[in-house]
Amino acid sequence: MKVILVDDEPIALEVLGAILSTYEDINILRSYTDPIVALKELKELQPDVIFLDIEMGDTNGLEMAQLFLECKSSVEIVFITAYSQYAVDAFELNAMDYLLKPIQKKRLNKTIARLEEKISESSQIGSLGNELIVNSFGVFEVTDNMGNPLIWRTQKTKELFAYLWEQNDRHVSKDLIMETIFPDKDLDKATTHLHTTIYQLRKNLRKLGYPNGILYFNDSYQLDVPITSDLEELNGILQLKNHTDGDILRILNIYKGDFLGNEGYHWALGTQQRYKDLVFNLLYDFSKIQLGKKNYSSILKMCLDIMYKLDPFNDDVAKMIIEYYGSQGKKSKLETFFSNYVENLWEEMNLKPLNSTNGLYRKYMEKM
Repeated sequence: MKVILVDDEPIALEVLGAILSTYEDINILRSYTDPIVALKELKELQPDVIFLDIEMGDTNGLEMAQLFLECKSSVEIVFITAYSQYAVDAFELNAMDYLLKPIQKKRLNKTIARLEEKISESSQIGSLGNELIVNSFGVFEVTDNMGNPLIWRTQKTKELFAYLWEQNDRHVSKDLIMETIFPDKDLDKATTHLHTTIYQLRKNLRKLGYPNGILYFNDSYQLDVPITSDLEELNGILQLKNHTDGDILRILNIYKGDFLGNEGYHWALGTQQRYKDLVFNLLYDFSKIQLGKKNYSSILKMCLDIMYKLDPFNDDVAKMIIEYYGSQGKKSKLETFFSNYVENLWEEMNLKPLNSTNGLYRKYMEKM
């Protein structure tokens, strides 16, 4: 285990170094009285652990820890201080441990054991390239690359993961998270719930080999794990200028329902509507072209079914379905569709089909 020590007091460094040198598996790479120098040399040394004092003159160890984690997200932080009031801040930074001066050997033994277990676990699991896979349309599910689903301790843990992931690598302020995820709680209770939920989520990610899967700095949180998602794949297809039948099939396979639709997250409604519109418009344009070419393929039928499901009272979609069945002489299917369309339109909207829709239906029925 490679470690560096950072404390502005040389004597404190000597004492800590002497204690840590009694552990066979610990390799002290370097000791620093200047944390800025330690930060500059971090990438070169690549330590596993930083033993970091919190109060170092004008330098705040908590702020330095944020910089260390930004430079090397997998490094473990063990804070050392004479003051216990920093415990909550240390917790938010996902510190491995928090040791009070003077350091007790029995207490340090527990810290070293935890470090060895965590580093060993991260090495074994992380080496597998355990990228997470997120499916977000319809049922929201997160699995590892072996297909094993993440088990959520609470629904709020699941929601927090979804929210941080949906932010697309952006830093999200702690206050905004509390307002969004715990809107019905007062400040104290929301803060407590957030800390508990962050802890549970970090524990989940740590088991997959991401000990620092959630970063905390500038009073904000950020999800920092490799993820492949259906949302990412859909965005790639939507950005194409032209779409092949294969692209349309991929969209139909991805879009199994609204974005996070089964979860009922109020904060996802805007994104949900945006992708619903994007998918609908793309399928609509594709279907119009196929009908114009009289290409009545199974892909076209799938597009019409999805559009009708997304907007069952859309008159233009109804006309396309009428044209699809009518042009092929499928009288029974045309009658069934139109009857259901008229009935649903009246029951749900208290409306009747437009004259143009009725006229199109009658035109095809008279031909058959």
